[in-house]
Amino acid sequence: MLVAVVSSVISYSDNARWMHAALGDTDDATRLVMVRELLAGRGWWDQHWLRLQPPVGVYMHWSRLLDGGLAGLTLLFRWVLSPADAEYATRVTWPMLWIIPAAWASLVCARTLAVSTGRHDRAQAAVIAATALLMGNVSLYSSQFHSGRVDHHNAQIALTLVALAGALQPSHRRAWAVTAGIAGGVGLAIGLEALFFQALIAAAIALRFVVDPAARRFVRDYIVALAAATVIAQAIQTPPDRWLVSVCDAIGLNLVAGVVAGAAVLLPGMLLSRTRDSRFRALAVGLAGVAGVGTYLGLDPHCLRGPFADVDPRIRAIWLDHVTEVANWPVLYGRDPSRAINLAGAAVAGVVATLGLLWQPGRLADRAWWVTALVFALGLVVGGLAARMTAYALWFEIAPIAAAAALLATRYEAALSALAALAAAALLTPDGWGAVAQVAANQVTALQTAKAPPRPAAAGSRTPARAKPPARPRDYCLNASSYAALARAPAGLTVSEIDLGPFVLAHTPSASLSGPYHRLSWGIMAARSVLSARGDAAYAQARKLGVTYVLECPVHHGNADRAGLPADALQIRLDRGAPPAWLAPLTSLKAPVVIYRLRAPGELAAPAKTQ
Repeated sequence: MLVAVVSSVISYSDNARWMHAALGDTDDATRLVMVRELLAGRGWWDQHWLRLQPPVGVYMHWSRLLDGGLAGLTLLFRWVLSPADAEYATRVTWPMLWIIPAAWASLVCARTLAVSTGRHDRAQAAVIAATALLMGNVSLYSSQFHSGRVDHHNAQIALTLVALAGALQPSHRRAWAVTAGIAGGVGLAIGLEALFFQALIAAAIALRFVVDPAARRFVRDYIVALAAATVIAQAIQTPPDRWLVSVCDAIGLNLVAGVVAGAAVLLPGMLLSRTRDSRFRALAVGLAGVAGVGTYLGLDPHCLRGPFADVDPRIRAIWLDHVTEVANWPVLYGRDPSRAINLAGAAVAGVVATLGLLWQPGRLADRAWWVTALVFALGLVVGGLAARMTAYALWFEIAPIAAAAALLATRYEAALSALAALAAAALLTPDGWGAVAQVAANQVTALQTAKAPPRPAAAGSRTPARAKPPARPRDYCLNASSYAALARAPAGLTVSEIDLGPFVLAHTPSASLSGPYHRLSWGIMAARSVLSARGDAAYAQARKLGVTYVLECPVHHGNADRAGLPADALQIRLDRGAPPAWLAPLTSLKAPVVIYRLRAPGELAAPAKTQ
C-alpha cells in the first residue's frame, strides 16, 4: 500500500496539469466512453458500438470486466462527488488500485527468491531492496500505471505478476495455486497481450508435477482454478450469442476450449500417474499441452500469427506499421533513440542481476530462480518485438534485482544489512542504468557531431548552418476544449485522421468513421478514401459515406499517415490550411483542431467546379 500511495502521489503531481484538460491517450478516451455509456443505462451485453464506423459499427474486443470495475468505482465516488468529479477521482484512483497487487506480487517474488537461497536472513533485505526499487523507478509507472491511465494494460501486468508469484511458491502453499489460477484466468479474459507469459507460467507449474509427484495437489488446484476462472469470466463478459465465436484478439471459444481441454487431459493423467514414474507424468503433461494448444489453434488456425492475425493488410501500411506501441526495438530506435536506449539500459540491470545470481552454486537447480529467469527472458524478447511490452520486463526484473541486492547486503554485518540493501538496490536500479546508457549515447552522438565538418550556408542565406529546427508546438489535439465547437454542433458523422476518433466520441455527440483499432478496417479505409482523394472526388466520396464534419489537427501535419499522399489530396490541403470551397469552417483555421462542415450541394455556387 505504501508503494502504491507514494508512486501514485508522484505520478499525480506529474500528470495533474493535463488531467483536467484531457482524458489521456486514445485508449483512455475510448474506455471512458464505454464506461459512461454503461453508467447511462447501456446494456451489459450491448457491446456493438455504432458510433464507430457507422453504419457498420464494431464489436469491441475489450473486456467488459474492466468497464464494470470502472463504473462501480465511479458510482462509489458519486455518493460524495458530482458525476464529473467522480469520473476524475476514478481516473486518479484506478491505476493506484492496480499498483497494489503489482507491487505486492513483486515483493513476494523478491522474498521467495531470497528465501530459496537457504538464507532466511536475506528475505528482509530483499523486501527492503524491492521496496526501494518500486518506489524509486519512475519507468515502472510512467507508461501504464500513471494517473489517468484507465486502459487494460496495468490490470494485465498486475495479474501476470500475481500469477508469477504463485508459480514460485512451494507446493504446500496451495492457496497460492488457486490465486495464480484465478489471476491467470481473469488476466486472459481482460486481454491476450500476456498470453505468452501466462502460458509459460502454466507450463512451469505443470512441469512441477513431473519433477515432484508431491506437487500433485498444487498443480491440480491451479489447473482447476485457471479453467474455472476462464469459463466464468467468459460467461460474464461475453454476450451469449458470441459464446461459440472463436477470435484471436480476445478471449473466445477457442481460448476457453483450449484451457478446458488441457485441464481435461491433465487432471485424469495426474490420477493415473500415482504409481507411475516421471516419464508417465511427463507424457501426461505433454499431452495436456498438445490438447490445449491444438484445440486453441484448431478452432482458429489464424491465431498462429498472433492477435493481429485477422487484420486487414491494407490498414497496416497506413496505420498499424506506424504505431509506436507495437514497434520492435530497431524501429523504436529509429523513431525515438533516447527512449529505446533508456529501455535497453534499464533492462541491462535485470540481465546482470539474473545472470549473476544464476551463476551462484545451486541456483540453476532452483525452480523459483529458473522460472523467474525464463519469464524475464521472455519479457525481454516480447518487449523487443513490441515497445509497449517492455513494461512487463521492467516489472519482472524487480525481484531478481532485489534478491541480488540482498545477496550483496548480507555479506555485511546484520546491523548494516538494511543500509547495505538500499545501497545495493541503488547500484542496480533500472532507471539508473537506463539514464547512464542514455547519457553515454548522448555523449557519443555529441562527439560524432563535433567531428563532423560544418555545412556551408547557402548563398545569401542569413540562417546559420547549425540553426536549431523550430520547436514542435504542443499537441492540443487531445484536449477537451479543442472539440467545443463540435460539441455544440448537431450530431453527425466525422472523418479525420485516425487518432482523433476516440476524442470525438468522448467530447461530442457525433460519431467517427475511423479510430485506432484493428477491427475498424472498413472505417479506416473509408476515411482514407476521403482524405486521400482530390477535389470533386473527395467531396463525392464524403457525401456518399454521409460525412457531416471533417476534422484537421495542424500539429500532426508531419505524422506518418500523410506519407504517400498526393500533394493535392484533401488531407494535405487541410494541413496547408487551404481547404476546398465545399468545406465551411466552424472554427478558426488556427484552432488546435480545425472543424469543417460539409456544405450541401445547394450551398455551392457551382458544385461541379469545386476546388
